[in-house]
Amino acid sequence: MPATFVFFAVLYLAFAFTGVLTALPGPLLPLLAKKWLLTDAQAGSIVGAQFLGNVLGSFFASRNLRTSLLLGLTLIATGTGLFMFLSWPGLRISFLCFGMGLGFSIPAINFTVAAMVPERRAISLNLLNCVWGLGAIASPVLVLVAHRFASVEKLLAILSLSAALLLIFFASWPRPEIVPPAPAQNGRTLAHATRLLLFFGITFFLYVGTETCVASWIGIYTQRTFPGSHLLGFSVLTYFWVALALGRGASAYVLRWVRERMLYSASAATALVAFCVILGGKSPASVVGGTVLCGLAMAPIFPLLLSFASGPLLSRPHSGWVLACAPLGGALLPWATGQISTSYSALHSGLLLPAAAIFLLLAMGLSLPYLHLAAAREAEHKPQ
Repeated sequence: MPATFVFFAVLYLAFAFTGVLTALPGPLLPLLAKKWLLTDAQAGSIVGAQFLGNVLGSFFASRNLRTSLLLGLTLIATGTGLFMFLSWPGLRISFLCFGMGLGFSIPAINFTVAAMVPERRAISLNLLNCVWGLGAIASPVLVLVAHRFASVEKLLAILSLSAALLLIFFASWPRPEIVPPAPAQNGRTLAHATRLLLFFGITFFLYVGTETCVASWIGIYTQRTFPGSHLLGFSVLTYFWVALALGRGASAYVLRWVRERMLYSASAATALVAFCVILGGKSPASVVGGTVLCGLAMAPIFPLLLSFASGPLLSRPHSGWVLACAPLGGALLPWATGQISTSYSALHSGLLLPAAAIFLLLAMGLSLPYLHLAAAREAEHKPQ
């Protein structure tokens, strides 16, 4: 029991660490752009490199959870370490490398927790992703402190060393036994499983794309809508991340009394209302209120989707394309939002895209009662 507790504690710590790295390009890009005199297109290619690596890593992550975690930490340590020795344009190699590491590590940690506590899966995944959110919130603070009192290169060196220490721990510490559910072999069940996987691939794409849209565009939207509120435009993203983290922590508590699919539907509906408040806001306070409500409402959606999907995904190790849909949505939907905004000369129009994605998530939730039961059967299936 103590060994399992320590393993769990370090696993949660490692997930907070991935939150720091996932959010790292946001506060880091302005510093890199200034240092290397990068254009917006060149700076954007750094984010693109990270997302490309994330897609590639996610595609293979579910084949072997332990191997994925170890390989992911190795790539993270290598990518962040390379940062100290590379200049532009080689920096993109560093971001591609640790992006792949995140692609391997994040699904591996999520599904390790899901497999180890199947009876409290949704609660555990909400707490786990709450910890991830705390890491994402800490990322800009770490960059600011490093920039003022040391250097960004030293921060990346510390992150590389941290990844190496986590790698040593997980490679040497006794790991609790995880037996993935065995897939059924008859054609009818396989066809049903394919439909399940397609459903979850679409929902992962829509959710992560929407979350990244908010994180990428809400600050700019606020500054353009209320140009006199400079501090508000800077801090509104922080409100969103804090609300997201707190919402996931609160959801773990709420799930003791509320059914998972009921919480999913209520969350998606509330998030849609929050988008309406943001887009129709006539004052800075209304946009901040809508952003906070959006973060709170979106908080449980992704952990719940992971909980529903864990059975089918764990029983089919070659279903990595489903996991790859998440970072793919994170790359494509913010890009498409920018394209729509440019075409109509209004970011307000571009933000209708993530609002539509939330509406689709809500509509797809109508099939969750059936899918939830089906996923449970998949997770519990044992070969005869």
